[in-house]
Amino acid sequence: MYELSEFLGAYERYKAPGLENKRITQAGILPLMKALPALFHTAEVGQSFEGRTLYGIRVGSGATRVLAWTQMHGDESTATRSVFDLCRFLADDSVTFSEIRNTILSRLSLFIVPMVNPDGAQRWQRENAQGIDVNRDARRGATPEGRTLQNLCRTFAPHFALNLHDQNSYYSAGASRHPATFSFQAAPPDAAGSITPTRAQAMKLIVHLNQKLQALLPQCIGRWNNDYEPRAFGEWFQAQRVATLLIESGGYPGDEERNEVRRFHFGILVEALHAIASGAYTQQKIEPYEQLPLNRENGMFDRIARRTEITVGGRTFTTDVGRRESETVMGDLDDYGSYDFIL
Repeated sequence: MYELSEFLGAYERYKAPGLENKRITQAGILPLMKALPALFHTAEVGQSFEGRTLYGIRVGSGATRVLAWTQMHGDESTATRSVFDLCRFLADDSVTFSEIRNTILSRLSLFIVPMVNPDGAQRWQRENAQGIDVNRDARRGATPEGRTLQNLCRTFAPHFALNLHDQNSYYSAGASRHPATFSFQAAPPDAAGSITPTRAQAMKLIVHLNQKLQALLPQCIGRWNNDYEPRAFGEWFQAQRVATLLIESGGYPGDEERNEVRRFHFGILVEALHAIASGAYTQQKIEPYEQLPLNRENGMFDRIARRTEITVGGRTFTTDVGRRESETVMGDLDDYGSYDFIL
């Protein structure tokens, strides 16, 4: 059995070219889609508000159906880049990791929608061209992008859904000095926070992924809270009895373009798909899911200068000074972390 570190060690073999910068548009991924081998089936699944084609990539012949989508928010591109790395991994015909690939391709049918919101990506903004957050359109269906996901849920009828996003780099994993490099959520299907059979599946898969990641990113895994947001697609899919995982890519020291996070995300995708295909996640319990530290908003700074002498109005005092891109904060910052450290 391979470990996650082995996938990551071979990453350069699978890294899709031309996606080194996090600010990408649909024009940047179309050549990669056209270059996919015959193993993959690409189809038009919808249109954006401004008429850009929404594409789906299908691969695998298994009975278990997995739907994954990326860049629902136009300025969240890490997962879009890593799914093309995943495609190169699945297309590789070498003996390296062949057992993993064969298990995934023979037991799963994977449907990927890269860049759900190409209009937002063109503007590098969260919302679509209507100015609507697509991830708050799961109930009303006011956006063509949201309606496309709803239609795919009905027509593809997935057993699992991977809802792939980026989160703010300043989140920490709980009240720690560590960034939440990845955060997970098994969204509640209702206001009561019911643990349905499919939500329990999602929780167990998250526990499995966390165990694999802790060896590589110790104390850098967080969890979104269980607050119910009925307009969000995670909750909507969960209510449709689809085991749905939110995976949020976050910050990592010195990784402004999120290429290192992209590499880890590639490994998470391979691990998640193999765990679903092999059933490895089913041995986990759900209780450790609730023990993951909650995301802490603004828990990180770009740099903290501790015990710094500051002079104001001719009087000198000692304090911590934390700097973020848009603000400077002074005071006791002992419980906050900064990116001027190496994991």
